[in-house]
Amino acid sequence: MYDVITIGSAVMDIFIESSTFDIEKHNDQLFLCQVYGEKNEVDSFEIRTGGGGGNTAVGFARMGFKTGVITETGRDVLADLLTNDFHKEYVATNLIIQEKKEQTGGSIILLGKDGKRSILVYRGAASLLDPSDIPVDRLEDAKWVHIASIAGRAQTLKKIFHARKKQRKVSWNPGSSELQLINQGEIEFSEIPCDVLQMNADEWKKIEQFQKNALAHIPYIVVTDGSDGGTIYQKNIEPHIYGSHSAQVVDSTGAGDAFLVGFVSALIKEESVAVAAEWGAKNAASVVKYMGAKPGLLSNHEIA
Repeated sequence: MYDVITIGSAVMDIFIESSTFDIEKHNDQLFLCQVYGEKNEVDSFEIRTGGGGGNTAVGFARMGFKTGVITETGRDVLADLLTNDFHKEYVATNLIIQEKKEQTGGSIILLGKDGKRSILVYRGAASLLDPSDIPVDRLEDAKWVHIASIAGRAQTLKKIFHARKKQRKVSWNPGSSELQLINQGEIEFSEIPCDVLQMNADEWKKIEQFQKNALAHIPYIVVTDGSDGGTIYQKNIEPHIYGSHSAQVVDSTGAGDAFLVGFVSALIKEESVAVAAEWGAKNAASVVKYMGAKPGLLSNHEIA
């Protein structure tokens, strides 16, 4: 039996940092620009493992939980790197689906001088989790299940939700494709056995017409807002507003995953909401000090 099973993408991330990236503003939007057709020198080039399912799996493992990850990869060099990284972090890999005809996904993260980034994504195998890939018996036995984005695979999501209908103890960090499913009415909050729903402030606004429904059915809704902290909503209780921890930002990739790990870990250990928010903020502040989403993840001893 696992303490925590995470479900979502596990990919390779390539980080490219350059002080010469041109940031231009047009119509209240910022654009990262380079001259097309030219060779541009960069300051650093680093490769890390990432993805919402992988990041949170490592985070929970460092918090001392027996953790497994459900994700899909190809059978290639990148998949080997991912698997080796999980082994080093004591994350069980027996639930990973590897398909010979698929390619392991990845991202290229272009980092500006302020730590903010633009991301080029190839989701690959990580976006192809089918209902048949979900081991229902393992999900039913797990003490907690966390769902990261799975590229809007509606039937796969519904199978996961059905497997946890009795136990609940589910956290969910939906991506843009899942938000679209919510807005289209394909997924209703009344049918989701979810205890913790996390999204950032922009994502929360995107489902504005469904916010009341979410608040009526989800015990904890965490709306993060970067360096401004965030808000935790609970039914019939005043919202808990928390602040962020100051940190020198090197790379903000994975800050949301880190917060989720800290917050849920505290709930599993029956800590208060205030402590859960503190653990989340502390974990996120540690992660942004490093390149990549995993190096700064804290252990149970460090966070407590």
